[in-house]
Amino acid sequence: MPITSQWWTFSDGMISSDREEAGVYELGNDSGTVVYIGSSNALRRRLKEHLDESGTTCIKKNTKKYRLEYVSKYKERERELYDEHVRINGKPPICNDMRP
Repeated sequence: MPITSQWWTFSDGMISSDREEAGVYELGNDSGTVVYIGSSNALRRRLKEHLDESGTTCIKKNTKKYRLEYVSKYKERERELYDEHVRINGKPPICNDMRP
């Protein structure tokens, strides 16, 4: 089952309101297509790291939205989301260069 929370604007103001807890996240483009699936034991910190990436990384170029899910078994949930994305779309999100 995919993350069911709503998409939020990928901005410092929005990320600052997130909790610093373990979980998974999906980054999306303008149309809500998932471009990256990730997880962290500190979601707010990790999302800010992505936001602050310099240059022209895939994530920096393509991400406009994000959604997240707080979950203690975040690595297992990340793998589940990744595998489901590949099953449905036939390939990984464009900014995931390797399987979690």
